[in-house]
Amino acid sequence: MMTRLRGSVMMVLILVQMNGVRSQDPRDPRWPLHTICDSGKITVTYTSCDPLQDVGFTFLPCPERLTDLIKIRLALFLRQPVDELYSSYELWLNGHAILKRDEPLCLPHFPRFKFCGSRRGEIITIDSSFKSKIDLSLKANFDLKLRAVNQDGFLIACVNATLSFH
Repeated sequence: MMTRLRGSVMMVLILVQMNGVRSQDPRDPRWPLHTICDSGKITVTYTSCDPLQDVGFTFLPCPERLTDLIKIRLALFLRQPVDELYSSYELWLNGHAILKRDEPLCLPHFPRFKFCGSRRGEIITIDSSFKSKIDLSLKANFDLKLRAVNQDGFLIACVNATLSFH
């Protein structure tokens, strides 16, 4: 019960942040840069590239090494249904594209994730974890550009994230 309550409190804080924080200048339509992790070795920042909606994202704990277990949570309000959902992401290393991939996440009659089939007005939360098997001692910047569109071509989520290894 306490875990569910903590999760609910965290979600409320994320949603308050998503709806209450905009750029300081009302003429500037960009969402603010969020720093979700800043340790001595890794800094993770992101910003929403969707002009209508910010995205809530947590990354806990802030690791010292990639071999540490990291819990990831993404949250957003749906402005459109996701009977079908398609993702496109690019990974850049120090300004050079190293990976580009388009992938269906939800297809008719093949719901890969529990949020497939969600309706407009619902809140999607995605909980995951990550742990690298290889401990790399990098001094590099990785930029991740992620977009997700539904079956009607509506933008569901758009995030630009940077992982800086010091």
